Amino acid sequence: MRLMVFDLDTALCQASTMDGLAMASAIQDLTERSISPESIHSISDFKSIWYQATGVLPSASELKALRERFAFHLRRQFIIRPSVVSANYPMIDVVNRLQNHPETAVALVSAASESAVALKVRAIGLQCDALPIATGDDSDHADGLLKVVQVRVRRGFGFRFDQATLVAGSEWQPAADRHKMELYSPAKFATHYVKAPRSNLFKRARLGA
Repeated sequence: MRLMVFDLDTALCQASTMDGLAMASAIQDLTERSISPESIHSISDFKSIWYQATGVLPSASELKALRERFAFHLRRQFIIRPSVVSANYPMIDVVNRLQNHPETAVALVSAASESAVALKVRAIGLQCDALPIATGDDSDHADGLLKVVQVRVRRGFGFRFDQATLVAGSEWQPAADRHKMELYSPAKFATHYVKAPRSNLFKRARLGA
C-alpha cells in the first residue's frame, strides 16, 4: 500500500490575495503591527509570519490565536471575493481520482486551522469527506502534522503502508526525511502525475513512478 500526503498550502491551494489580506488583518488584530499582504507568499509557516511582523517567536497561545483570526478574516475574504481562489486545479483533479485507487491512501496536511481548511477545500472542489487530515489545530510544526496524519491513516484505513510520498514545498524536506517520506515538489508531481494520461494514472500510483 502507498500513502500520498498533500500539503494544502503549498501544493493544492497556494497563497493568494485573499490569504495575504486575511493574514495581514489577523496580525493587525493581535499585534497592532502592519504587514504587507503582498509579503505573504505562503501560509505554511505561521511562526515565520508572526516573526516577520513582530521580530519575536510566538508562544503556543499566540499561534492558536493567529490561526483563529486568520480563519475569521479568510471567511470574510471568501464573502467579499468568492471567485478569487488560487488553486492548482489539475492537481486537485488527480487527488480526487487517486482516492478511488484501492492500493493508495490519500491524506491532507495544512498549517491552517480546521475551519480555514474547510473553507478552502469547499472552494476548490476537493473531495475530502473521507480523507485523513492534520491541521494546525493538531500541531504547530511539520513533524507533528506528518505524525498525526500517519496515525490517522493507520486508524482510518487499518493498514500499514510500505511507501509514503509527500507533495509539498521544499520547506517540508527536513520533516519528510525524518518520517522517511519521499518529497515531491508540486512541479515534480505535475510532471509525473498531472500530465500523465488518465489511463496511466493508477499504474503510476501502484508502481510509485
